[in-house]
Amino acid sequence: PQFTYTKFVIVVDHTINIRDPRQVVWAISSKVDPVRDVFILPNTPFDSLDFASEKIGLGGRMGIDATTKIPPETEHEWGATLESDGDVAAMVDRRWAEYGLGDLDLKDVDPNLFGYDM
Repeated sequence: PQFTYTKFVIVVDHTINIRDPRQVVWAISSKVDPVRDVFILPNTPFDSLDFASEKIGLGGRMGIDATTKIPPETEHEWGATLESDGDVAAMVDRRWAEYGLGDLDLKDVDPNLFGYDM
């Protein structure tokens, strides 16, 4: 019953690095319509030690479809992901302090901060 411990499932395209939370959040924020892409399963068997649920042994689950949509899921063609201009990106990186964001750290995410041992 491993599913007993799973509350959330997020499905992304194969191009998304699931170990980089920034990429997962990007996929959710750019590809999810909450009405169409979020699924709630109420009153499913649940870990009795999880106190977030209202009833002991029963709880909800959430599925999020953060994949690129294809017909019939959408009526429009999905655009290609935009790539930033390298020179402009480098200039912006050098100027974060001018924008009041001098403490912003855009280095690669340390997966260990999110519970991954790589």
